[in-house]
Amino acid sequence: MNRRTGSTVEPRSGDHPTWCAGGHRCHLGEHRADPIVIDAGARGVTILTRVQAADGRQHVEVRTRIALASGEDSARAHLGRIVYQLDALLRHLIRLPR
Repeated sequence: MNRRTGSTVEPRSGDHPTWCAGGHRCHLGEHRADPIVIDAGARGVTILTRVQAADGRQHVEVRTRIALASGEDSARAHLGRIVYQLDALLRHLIRLPR
């Protein structure tokens, strides 16, 4: 176990964790899983990728694309709601499990 990160999935030199996709996804000492795609059709898509950094710390990268409402005022209001809700969700999710 890596004492600094609490990781039990620490690769040996030249090896990859079991979840690592390998190949071109790994570079600069990091390991990356195959992305998980949550497709909402024309409304949007979210892509999550598990990553282990060169220092052994693990995190998830989250990319999302959401179609905004039509019209400048509606799009601006929609974007404001998305930012507000994402902020609340991320603050909830980054708390470590007990």
